[in-house]
Amino acid sequence: MLKSWGRGVAVLRSGRNYLHISVGNLNIDIVTYVSKPLEPDESLIADSLEIRPGGAATNYAVAASWYGHKAVLISSVSNHPLSKNALEAVSEKGVITTFAKIVEDAPGMVIIMVYPDGNRSMIRYLGANQSLTPSDTPLDLLKEAHVLHMASVHPGLACEVASVAEKYVPLVSYDPGGFVTTSRSKVLKTLRHVDILFLNKHEASVLTEGSLDKLIDFNVELIVLKLGSKGAIAISHGKAWYSRAEPVEKLVDTTGSGDAFNALFNATYIETGEVEKALKYAAAAGALKASCRSSFICGDKKVFRKQLMRTTVKPLPGSISDVVNG
Repeated sequence: MLKSWGRGVAVLRSGRNYLHISVGNLNIDIVTYVSKPLEPDESLIADSLEIRPGGAATNYAVAASWYGHKAVLISSVSNHPLSKNALEAVSEKGVITTFAKIVEDAPGMVIIMVYPDGNRSMIRYLGANQSLTPSDTPLDLLKEAHVLHMASVHPGLACEVASVAEKYVPLVSYDPGGFVTTSRSKVLKTLRHVDILFLNKHEASVLTEGSLDKLIDFNVELIVLKLGSKGAIAISHGKAWYSRAEPVEKLVDTTGSGDAFNALFNATYIETGEVEKALKYAAAAGALKASCRSSFICGDKKVFRKQLMRTTVKPLPGSISDVVNG
């Protein structure tokens, strides 16, 4: 059974396996857990250090697979042993990695400092990620997919991939990340080809030039605003909902929480077409991810069900600005 609305976003109720294509980076995350942010000229001794796979698109693909959908990672990956090992680790999480392009370049890397409250700071080095091109996403694969998600990729690349994908893929989403700041006009141009736009508070402020309530007027099927511990807002056709998760476990590392949020939102939305349910599952997934020292979502489904019970969704109480700044 196929139900369509908007640009042609579809809900498939046939029991088929849903397929997500996740386009973006595979990184080596070098993560230090420290007592506080660094001051200029200051040196700190880390409590612990981890070297692990990461990258927004990779984290998304792992979360979609964890949920029970099929996920393909489209990425440009270094031929360095660290990157090859990272790709194997992603494959072990159930993600299809055979479409990753191997190039001779330094690995994409992110240096992350995680603080006691679970929040973090990051320094990125793109490396091999810069070699990703629109042609790396095969047309035949797009024709099979139910969801295309593009994460922290340049809007020029995202626009080109999405302009093709919108003809074949029921649900196309984009989380531009830092490119909102460096390429605002190109991000806005890309929006005509996507169904869901994911933003954080800073990105939304840049995109709306400081007037967050303008988000409700953007010509996108759905805009989802992630507010960290303050919750999340979903906006669709003039309506808005607010969700907040009360963590069932201590928050230790928010790295990848936004990516798990995106994956569970898309997965639930493509299954049901229900914004409220998608927002609830997404907020619960973000909270669950923050409870483990990893860039990937972790925990079993029993803990996730407990988290869902501690996650609320309701119509937006007031304006977007009131909730964000309140």
